[in-house]
Amino acid sequence: MSNLKLYWKHILLVLTLAYISGAAVLIVDSKKSSVKAQEEKSKIAKILNFNDRLLNFQEWVSNEEWERKNEHYNNVLKKAEEYNKQALNKGLVLVYISIGFVVLVMIILYSSKPYFGGAFSLSVVALMLLIEGVVNPMLEVGAFKENLTVKAKVKPIETPAYHFGMDRVDNMNKELDFMVDSLDQTISDVTDAVHEKSQVVQNKLNGISAITKNIPFYGNNITEKINSISSFLDPLTEITHPLNSKLFQLKSLKDGMLDSLKSVSDLYAQETYGIDKVFQGRTYFYYQNKGVFDIIGILVEAKNYIVAVCIGLFSFIIPCIKLSASLLLLLFPSFATKKTQGILGFISKWSMADVFVVGAFLSYLSFSNMSPGVDVEANVVFGLFFFLAYVVISIFLGSILKKSICESNEIKDSKI
Repeated sequence: MSNLKLYWKHILLVLTLAYISGAAVLIVDSKKSSVKAQEEKSKIAKILNFNDRLLNFQEWVSNEEWERKNEHYNNVLKKAEEYNKQALNKGLVLVYISIGFVVLVMIILYSSKPYFGGAFSLSVVALMLLIEGVVNPMLEVGAFKENLTVKAKVKPIETPAYHFGMDRVDNMNKELDFMVDSLDQTISDVTDAVHEKSQVVQNKLNGISAITKNIPFYGNNITEKINSISSFLDPLTEITHPLNSKLFQLKSLKDGMLDSLKSVSDLYAQETYGIDKVFQGRTYFYYQNKGVFDIIGILVEAKNYIVAVCIGLFSFIIPCIKLSASLLLLLFPSFATKKTQGILGFISKWSMADVFVVGAFLSYLSFSNMSPGVDVEANVVFGLFFFLAYVVISIFLGSILKKSICESNEIKDSKI
């Protein structure tokens, strides 16, 4: 026991270095696994992406494309869960060795400096948990629709093609009316011309028949032949009149057919045609799996520098300064003056900023891309629990640190 009291500093140094080294390895390994899990989870949103599913013709006409995507989705999800489990296991090992480190330090220093041992071990553990929390994702948010249904239905009367077709029918009707009217007028003009010329010829023949009638011997025969020719001209004036009647009948038939066509078109134009296409499973509109540093990067890219600096400052830099200052006061009690304690107290006042950062972080991810009419799923990732553990330890660390300083002063006074 006397050797333990004599060499406790060397033992504490070796134990701390071993703990920090082991914790650093676990943090790096958990970060690698969580990055792979993030990559696999991001693939899920790409496989079941909104645009890709709706614009994929194969998904509309066949279930084979969905079966292929669903198989790919399950494989990727399985890999993501495996990587996430690996990262979580590394984190749990970090928790176990942190507890072991605190217990060993307390055993070593319980009889001589219990408050120092508690404050020192908790400061080192809090620093490791803080790093584990900020380097790993804290929250994943996905916006999706389960069994998305697209109503691919339409009424013909609501489409531009219907109105274009009706305009074309009206134009065709007008063109046919114009053609029939023109042809009717032409036939009427020809009829009038034939009638007029036949009258002129008949008048001339009648004049000739009056002269030939007085010719001896052959006059009567000639007159009869001239009269027969004149009587033949009478039907010529009536030849074209039936054509006008036929044209009128054709025009009436055309009007009846077009009216029937419009009636049938109007009847079916009010009907609804199409299908309700159901895209099975989930259709993703948005997905993010982020940690503190990821959000800082996003904010910098969006040029929200003030928010990025605040999150980086309150979630990592100030906590590191606070923990480093605590370790400095513990290892070098001579620095534990009222001024340094006042500075540390001022820094500790920002402890609630840690909680504020977490709240702002979660709110940003939860609501920045929410869309009405879709399902939003938010899951806490293990990085948040490590950050929360740091916050809790940091709250208790302040009181233990003060008792440790008092403990050091008492030991110093007793030696004097």
